[in-house]
Amino acid sequence: MNLKNFENHPNFYLNLTQAAKVLGYKDYRKVEELVNKGFLTGYRMPHMGRIKVRYHEVMRVPTLEIVS
Repeated sequence: MNLKNFENHPNFYLNLTQAAKVLGYKDYRKVEELVNKGFLTGYRMPHMGRIKVRYHEVMRVPTLEIVS
């Protein structure tokens, strides 16, 4: 399966709920767990308190080997 097509899209920021939907999770907490474990980089915008993640990084998660 070729997952490189997403690299043609802009690398915009997603909030955790949006990232969860992209990855097929029902809740943002799984994405929050990925950030806390270091699989995703969380970015805190100066004008916002909430964490954001980058689209391209989220799209690479299915190819990572994540051991719970």
